[in-house]
Amino acid sequence: MIVNIIDGRKAKGFEESTKVLVDVFRSTSTIPIMLKRGAEKILPTASVKEAKKLKSDHRDYIVVGERYGLKVPGFDMNNSPDDALHFDLKGKVSIFTSTNGTRVLRRISSTGKVYVSSFINFSATVEKLKGLDRVDIVVSNRPDGPADEDYIYADFLKAALLGQNPEFKEYADRIRNSKGSRRLKLMGAKRDIEASLMLDYYDRAVIFDGEFIVTE
Repeated sequence: MIVNIIDGRKAKGFEESTKVLVDVFRSTSTIPIMLKRGAEKILPTASVKEAKKLKSDHRDYIVVGERYGLKVPGFDMNNSPDDALHFDLKGKVSIFTSTNGTRVLRRISSTGKVYVSSFINFSATVEKLKGLDRVDIVVSNRPDGPADEDYIYADFLKAALLGQNPEFKEYADRIRNSKGSRRLKLMGAKRDIEASLMLDYYDRAVIFDGEFIVTE
């Protein structure tokens, strides 16, 4: 198996391949938690304007998201794995937007099957990817530069796919000591760090089907 790690923020184009979107703090951690909490499906949008328009057309949908880490005024929930743990989302359809993750998702959505992954649904993702010839792990990063937590998880996932049996504690400690963790603490979102490290909290793989993010 060939496993590549690609900067989704800077890459000028993407080849056809099976891809894994990674945005550990926080989109690809929040999303599988929302599905575990009962969300039926998640409709990603690249902009707040698009999310608000969809909400006006679908009053029964909930709307979730942030810009630069802060909950968008009027939205039901922040893009926060810790918040998601405390919402009953059973049967809900969610509109979802984030600063960078959903934008990168849009960029890669027409270039092959796209999985959404983090520590939350790590093992289920690995099971789905076993036996493939090639996997591209696309890290979302941040608009202003790299996100070290995304690369740490990408390295963990790559090692597992290559049969190297990575030690979770080592990678979790790296996440806790990352620049991304320090940034979340400064934002007052410290609880999202541990919420993002709940290894295999969700035992299902998550994909983007071209319109919605759903459990596979």
